[in-house]
Amino acid sequence: MNNNNSTKMELINKAKNSVINFNDAEATNAAMETIRAGIDPVEIIEEGFIEGMKSIGDRFEEGKLSLMDILTASKTMNRGISILKPAAISAHEDSCFFGNLMLTL
Repeated sequence: MNNNNSTKMELINKAKNSVINFNDAEATNAAMETIRAGIDPVEIIEEGFIEGMKSIGDRFEEGKLSLMDILTASKTMNRGISILKPAAISAHEDSCFFGNLMLTL
Protein backbone atom coordinates (compact mmCIF):
# COMPACT_ATOMS: atom_id res chain seq x y z
CA MET A 1 0.00 0.00 0.00
CA ASN A 2 1.45 3.34 -0.95
CA ASN A 3 1.57 6.28 1.45
CA ASN A 4 -1.46 8.06 -0.07
CA ASN A 5 -3.63 4.95 0.36
CA SER A 6 -2.51 4.52 3.96
CA THR A 7 -3.18 8.21 4.62
CA LYS A 8 -6.61 7.87 3.00
CA MET A 9 -7.48 4.88 5.21
CA GLU A 10 -6.26 6.75 8.30
CA LEU A 11 -8.45 9.72 7.41
CA ILE A 12 -11.45 7.50 6.70
CA ASN A 13 -11.02 5.88 10.11
CA LYS A 14 -10.49 9.25 11.78
CA ALA A 15 -13.67 10.65 10.20
CA LYS A 16 -15.67 7.54 11.12
CA ASN A 17 -14.38 7.49 14.70
CA SER A 18 -15.05 11.20 15.13
CA VAL A 19 -18.75 10.54 14.54
CA ILE A 20 -18.83 7.40 16.69
CA ASN A 21 -17.08 9.25 19.54
CA PHE A 22 -19.03 12.54 19.11
CA ASN A 23 -15.72 14.36 18.66
CA ASP A 24 -16.19 17.65 16.76
CA ALA A 25 -12.48 18.53 16.92
CA GLU A 26 -11.49 15.19 15.39
CA ALA A 27 -14.09 15.65 12.61
CA THR A 28 -12.66 19.09 11.85
CA ASN A 29 -9.10 17.73 11.85
CA ALA A 30 -10.00 14.80 9.58
CA ALA A 31 -11.63 17.16 7.10
CA MET A 32 -8.76 19.66 7.13
CA GLU A 33 -6.16 16.88 6.77
CA THR A 34 -8.12 15.46 3.82
CA ILE A 35 -7.94 18.79 2.03
CA ARG A 36 -4.23 19.24 2.83
CA ALA A 37 -3.44 15.71 1.62
CA GLY A 38 -5.30 16.26 -1.66
CA ILE A 39 -7.48 13.20 -1.07
CA ASP A 40 -10.91 13.04 -2.72
CA PRO A 41 -13.24 14.53 -0.09
CA VAL A 42 -16.19 12.48 -1.34
CA GLU A 43 -14.41 9.28 -0.30
CA ILE A 44 -13.89 10.60 3.22
CA ILE A 45 -17.51 11.76 3.39
CA GLU A 46 -18.92 8.45 2.16
CA GLU A 47 -16.51 5.95 3.74
CA GLY A 48 -15.77 7.94 6.89
CA PHE A 49 -18.47 10.31 8.07
CA ILE A 50 -21.46 8.47 6.55
CA GLU A 51 -20.22 5.05 7.69
CA GLY A 52 -19.73 6.46 11.19
CA MET A 53 -23.32 7.65 11.15
CA LYS A 54 -24.49 4.21 9.97
CA SER A 55 -22.69 2.68 12.95
CA ILE A 56 -24.44 5.12 15.27
CA GLY A 57 -27.79 4.18 13.69
CA ASP A 58 -27.07 0.47 14.19
CA ARG A 59 -26.23 1.04 17.85
CA PHE A 60 -29.44 3.07 18.26
CA GLU A 61 -31.51 0.23 16.77
CA GLU A 62 -29.83 -2.17 19.22
CA GLY A 63 -30.98 0.08 22.07
CA LYS A 64 -27.43 1.07 22.99
CA LEU A 65 -27.77 4.78 22.15
CA SER A 66 -30.43 7.43 22.63
CA LEU A 67 -32.00 9.81 20.14
CA MET A 68 -29.86 12.56 21.70
CA ASP A 69 -26.76 10.53 20.75
CA ILE A 70 -27.95 10.41 17.13
CA LEU A 71 -28.41 14.18 17.12
CA THR A 72 -24.97 14.72 18.65
CA ALA A 73 -23.33 12.37 16.12
CA SER A 74 -25.17 14.13 13.30
CA LYS A 75 -23.80 17.48 14.46
CA THR A 76 -20.28 16.04 14.46
CA MET A 77 -20.74 14.56 10.99
CA ASN A 78 -22.09 17.85 9.65
CA ARG A 79 -19.07 19.71 11.03
CA GLY A 80 -16.71 17.57 8.94
CA ILE A 81 -18.89 17.52 5.84
CA SER A 82 -19.37 21.30 5.87
CA ILE A 83 -15.58 21.70 5.63
CA LEU A 84 -15.28 19.13 2.83
CA LYS A 85 -18.32 20.24 0.82
CA PRO A 86 -16.61 23.11 -1.12
CA ALA A 87 -13.67 20.85 -2.01
CA ALA A 88 -16.03 18.05 -3.04
CA ILE A 89 -18.00 20.39 -5.29
CA SER A 90 -14.88 21.71 -7.00
CA ALA A 91 -13.42 18.19 -7.38
CA HIS A 92 -16.66 16.83 -8.84
CA GLU A 93 -18.08 19.53 -11.06
CA ASP A 94 -20.62 17.02 -12.42
CA SER A 95 -22.14 16.70 -8.93
CA CYS A 96 -24.39 18.79 -6.75
CA PHE A 97 -25.32 18.85 -3.06
CA PHE A 98 -28.78 18.96 -1.54
CA GLY A 99 -28.03 19.42 2.16
CA ASN A 100 -25.58 16.59 2.82
CA LEU A 101 -26.81 14.47 -0.10
CA MET A 102 -24.49 14.53 -3.11
CA LEU A 103 -25.76 13.58 -6.55
CA THR A 104 -23.38 12.77 -9.37
CA LEU A 105 -24.65 13.43 -12.85
